[in-house]
Amino acid sequence: MKVDISFQLLLQAISSLGIAEKHQLWELLEAELFPDEEDSPEDIAEIQAARADYKAGDYITFDEYRAQRSA
Repeated sequence: MKVDISFQLLLQAISSLGIAEKHQLWELLEAELFPDEEDSPEDIAEIQAARADYKAGDYITFDEYRAQRSA
């Protein structure tokens, strides 16, 4: 189905989405943009582990990383 919507309205609609919906949209766009790049089971597991770490707060910012490296 094709819907005629301006790009500006599309951006506004995306801005109003919740984080979970934006992640779903991201996954859909990624599949559409890179259909030939199938993730291996190892890649999928690594991505899921990284997302779990992020959700658990187990990460540092880039500025924190730089500060640690220069200390």
